[in-house]
Amino acid sequence: MADLIGGLRQVIQDLVAPDLKAIQAKQDAMDKRTELQYDSMRRQIEVQHNALMTNMEAFRAEMRSEFAALRATNQLEVYR
Repeated sequence: MADLIGGLRQVIQDLVAPDLKAIQAKQDAMDKRTELQYDSMRRQIEVQHNALMTNMEAFRAEMRSEFAALRATNQLEVYR
């Protein structure tokens, strides 16, 4: 009886182990691919964020310049 159980266990291991190893290899490949995609997306987000911040800073500088010009114009109007 013990030989039957041991033999059955060995057969199951022989049949299942290769499939489990293949599944693990696929899982590892998917993990690596997911990690690479995440890193790529993070870099794209950083680039877009930096571009947005640069545009906002340029817009702020333009607005400050416009307000300064309006202030100067208003000062001239007050002194007339």
